[in-house]
Amino acid sequence: MKARAAEFGRTLRTEYEAGKTGASDVDDATSEATDDADAAAVAEAMKGVDWAKVRAATSEKSAEAAHAMKSMAAEVDWDKVQPVAAKVSSALIAAVASGQLGIGGRFAAPVARAIMNDRNLAGRVSATLAANDAAAPSDFLPAVRDGAIDTTARDA
Repeated sequence: MKARAAEFGRTLRTEYEAGKTGASDVDDATSEATDDADAAAVAEAMKGVDWAKVRAATSEKSAEAAHAMKSMAAEVDWDKVQPVAAKVSSALIAAVASGQLGIGGRFAAPVARAIMNDRNLAGRVSATLAANDAAAPSDFLPAVRDGAIDTTARDA
């Protein structure tokens, strides 16, 4: 279980770096358009998530999803993430960890970038959801803070 959680963390970091590199290879106007398109794509993907299944899969601290969440959450600098973006990031972490949202394929980099809130992508996703009157995702941030996901643990 720990190996799979570590793999989730590595995949997240790899996809984030790939997405970040791709975004930095273009000018600011193109990057802005790419960020808007990525935000729309991630928001659309989030609309298809069964949040009840995510909550069920992640509610048990010993569950594989909880270990994967802990691994992914450790990659996020929560002190730099604004509250509305943190809600999106934590929901994406839970959705990916529970298997309800894939972190592979063409949406891998945008989802990873949104989790990391690269260039405020999670904030943009939140704004996109609000602008389209989409239901906000469940807030998994309390699970991060109450110890279900220990984001303060670091490897020695």
